[in-house]
Amino acid sequence: MPTTTTTSVDAVPAHPPHTVRALMAKYDKPIGPQPENNPLLLALPAIKSDRDWIWQLTTLPDYDPEQLQDPPYVRAYHVVALKDFFVVSERSLKLARKIDLMIRSGYAKRNPLGGDHFRELQRAYSMAQAAKAGKAQKIVYSATSPFFTSSLIGVSGMGKSTTMEAILASYPQYLIHESLGLHQVVWLKVDCPKDGSVKELALNILRAFDAVLGTSHTPRTTKNVTVDDLMARVMQLARAHCLGLLVVDELQNVSVRKSGGREELLNWFQELINELKLPVFILGTFKARDVWQLDVRHTRRVGVMGSATWTPLARGPEFDLLIEQLWSYQWLREPGELTEEFRAVVYEETQGIVAFIVDMFLVCQLHALGHGKETLTAKMFRDVARKDFEFLQPPLCALRSGQPLRMQKFPDLGSYDVDELIQHRHMLIPQEAVSMTPDSPGVSMVGRAAAKIQSALGLSGGDAKALVESVLTADHKSHRKLTEDALAEYFKRRGDGGSDASFA
Repeated sequence: MPTTTTTSVDAVPAHPPHTVRALMAKYDKPIGPQPENNPLLLALPAIKSDRDWIWQLTTLPDYDPEQLQDPPYVRAYHVVALKDFFVVSERSLKLARKIDLMIRSGYAKRNPLGGDHFRELQRAYSMAQAAKAGKAQKIVYSATSPFFTSSLIGVSGMGKSTTMEAILASYPQYLIHESLGLHQVVWLKVDCPKDGSVKELALNILRAFDAVLGTSHTPRTTKNVTVDDLMARVMQLARAHCLGLLVVDELQNVSVRKSGGREELLNWFQELINELKLPVFILGTFKARDVWQLDVRHTRRVGVMGSATWTPLARGPEFDLLIEQLWSYQWLREPGELTEEFRAVVYEETQGIVAFIVDMFLVCQLHALGHGKETLTAKMFRDVARKDFEFLQPPLCALRSGQPLRMQKFPDLGSYDVDELIQHRHMLIPQEAVSMTPDSPGVSMVGRAAAKIQSALGLSGGDAKALVESVLTADHKSHRKLTEDALAEYFKRRGDGGSDASFA
């Protein structure tokens, strides 16, 4: 397996409609049937160091101290950028290294230039045809063959799916090997359907292939289509397009009763892994264990690449680091010192669940801006947690109790819409309360225009401000005219220079 290979890719010309940008595979050495010349591996990005992964995965808001001069309702737009706040932890790095190893190890066992590749393609086609005719061969568990897979189980809100999507985004999803006539799909991530059927899961995978490739392999109607037929289609596509990794999220949705239930699902996963040498990664909450762990015979073979459990953060270095990093992103003019009391209240009100920590910290800042406050306090955080996030109190109370019987009633924490909370808090920030001084009209006008540009165009705070300042002149007396001119400049640049406008 290469460890120093570098890759360059070029955009492919216009393709049939699809939702993923196709890239031309490039290699820095000749391709061939030898393991070290495997084109599936040579087309991947170079192996990343931990430092590279930290740079790749970290997402921080654009922060400029000058933004503190903006009025409260403008600063509220900057606060919302915390929705995408993500810092890398040791568990994130372990997951990134595991995913990279799974993709590369899976491809090391497959080379499209090897002698078996075309025979296996023909075999996959024959199996698909047999399944279509209702003659599919049922797969049973092997006594010796292990699962080439891994799983990540944990409570909702710990960033499992978010971290996985960020890791996958570091790989090109769709590569075209022009000289081989091969369209390689490096990874697919699909959710288990809420109705819990294996049939719908197979359809979701077919839809994912179609979305990447711009094809129409998903049947228009499934009335007379069997589960075996759909599974065989997935097998055929996975082999033809050299799928590198299949990630299945929300496994807890799979029913243990519908369509053969979990036994059928695990049989199918084993077929994918054994027949295609395709790694499968499972994500889910603790309910997923009911599906994933059938008995000792199956459990001992689950997670050959290692399974992991993400529990809420404990009071310790990882929790403290997260709070300290969040604390530095405040759009309040007198943030003060991060006290031990504030840390303790944050932990008590969130029980170490990362999504709750970030969302409550965000909404707490909006609460402060709406009440003319420029400093966060422990009492303020507690009030926001208990009132704005009242619907989370039953499961949080169960977690605080530490009593297994109470916690079993909430195996999965309910989802919520933080955007609705943000919108509500935005409406409570009075614009009339803006304090204007004779020597700062320009700052206020630029801030108001930048906020409107950011909201209208979806730009970052820094880009919106740079765009506004690029058109600002002494003739601008109102933020409305400044906003109009900035919008005109934006679309002018798009017309002149393509879809990526530079505002610096």
